[in-house]
Amino acid sequence: MTFHDPTALAEQTPPRLPRAFTSMMSTSAAEGFGDVLARTLLPILAVSILGFGTGFVGILNSIGLASFLLLGVPVGMLIDRLRNRHRAMRVATIARCLVLLGLFASLYAGWLSGAVVIGAAVVIGFADVVFTTAQSTVIPRLVQTERLKHAYSRLAIVNQTASTAAAATGSLTLGLLGMPGMIWAAICSYAASVLFQRGIKLDSAPAQRSPARRGKGSFRDGFQTLHRVPALWALTQSGALTNAGVMLGNTVLPVFLLRDLGVAPAAFAALGIVSAIGAILGAGLSPRLSAKFGLRTLRIAAAFLSVPAVAMAIACQQLPGHELIWLSAQSLTWSFLVSISAVAGAEVLPRSVPAEELATVGSAQRTITLGIMPIAALLGGAIAALTGPVPLLCVWAVLAGAAALPILREQSLKSFR
Repeated sequence: MTFHDPTALAEQTPPRLPRAFTSMMSTSAAEGFGDVLARTLLPILAVSILGFGTGFVGILNSIGLASFLLLGVPVGMLIDRLRNRHRAMRVATIARCLVLLGLFASLYAGWLSGAVVIGAAVVIGFADVVFTTAQSTVIPRLVQTERLKHAYSRLAIVNQTASTAAAATGSLTLGLLGMPGMIWAAICSYAASVLFQRGIKLDSAPAQRSPARRGKGSFRDGFQTLHRVPALWALTQSGALTNAGVMLGNTVLPVFLLRDLGVAPAAFAALGIVSAIGAILGAGLSPRLSAKFGLRTLRIAAAFLSVPAVAMAIACQQLPGHELIWLSAQSLTWSFLVSISAVAGAEVLPRSVPAEELATVGSAQRTITLGIMPIAALLGGAIAALTGPVPLLCVWAVLAGAAALPILREQSLKSFR
C-alpha cells in the first residue's frame, strides 16, 4: 500500500499506458456519450410525445441512481463470480443498444407508452450498473499498479469531455434531425463502444474465490471489507459528504441563480460549460498534485478550499464586480476541487482489496457515496422551500469542508501519493 522512491521518476514523466487501456478509454467515452443522449432522450419522449408531467420525469431521473442503490451490491457479487468480466461489459452495452432500437421501433409503430419508456429506463439503468461494476474490475488488470492513478485521471478526463460533447451534440442533433436522429446517435455510440471493446485484451483470468468461499457471500461482505480497511473507509466517508454537498448544490443553486438573482437561462447554461472545464482540469492535474503533496494532504486541502469556493456563490451580490464573474469562478473552482477529490484516491480500492472481492467492495462503496445523494436532494429541496436557498447554500459549504474530517483522522493515507 506504500508508494516508494522507485516511482518518483515515473511521477515526473508522462506515463505510457497500454494500448488495451486506450481501447478502454474509447469504450468509456462512447458509453458516456450514449448514456447522456439516452437519459436526455427519455424525458423528451415522455413529455413531448406522451404528454407526461414532472412527476413522471422525476421517476425517470431517479431510476438510474436507484439502480445503483438497489442492484449495485448484488451485481458486484455476481461480477466477482464471473471469469469473463469483460464479456459482462459487452452484454451490458448490447442490451442498451437493443433497448434504443426497440424505442425507435415503438415510436414509429405507435406502441410507445409510459410503460415502454419506464422499461427502457430500467434496462438502461441496470445495464449501466453491470458495465460500471465490470469495468472497475477490468481496469486494474490492464494497468500496472503504479500507473493506476494516471489511468483513472485520463479516464475521468475522457468521461467528462464525452459527457460535455454529448450534451451539445444532443441539442444539435435534436434540432436538425429530430427525435429519430437523436435515438440513432445514441445507438451508434453504443455500437461504437462494442467495437472498441474488441481492443481490450486481457492476458489472464481474474482471481477467483476459493470453492469454500464461493457460495458463502452475503450482502454484508462488501461493507464489512470496506469498514476493515481504514484508508478506504475514510475516503468513502469523505466522498459521501462531498456528494451530499454536490447534490445539495445541484438542487438549490439553480433556484438561487435563476429565481432570486435573475440570471438569464443562457448565462446559466454557460456556467455549466465553465463547470465542465474545471472538472477536466481537476482530473488532469490530480495525479501530479497527489505525487507532489501526497493523497492525504491533497484531499484535505481540496475539502477546505471548497468552502470559499461555495462562499463565492453565496456572497456574489456583496463582492465587487459583476455577479456572473464570481459565479463563474465558483463553478470553475468547485468543479475543479470536486474532480480532484474524485480522482485522487481512486487507486486505493484496487490496491487495498483482493481482486476476487473488488466488484463487491466497490459496489458497497458506491452504495454509500451515491446513496447519500437522493437523501440530500429530497431534504435540501424540502427545507429550501421553507427557508429559502441561502441557508441551504451555507449547509452546502459546511458539508464540503466536513469532507476533510474523515481524512484528517486517518493517518494511514499518508502512505499514498
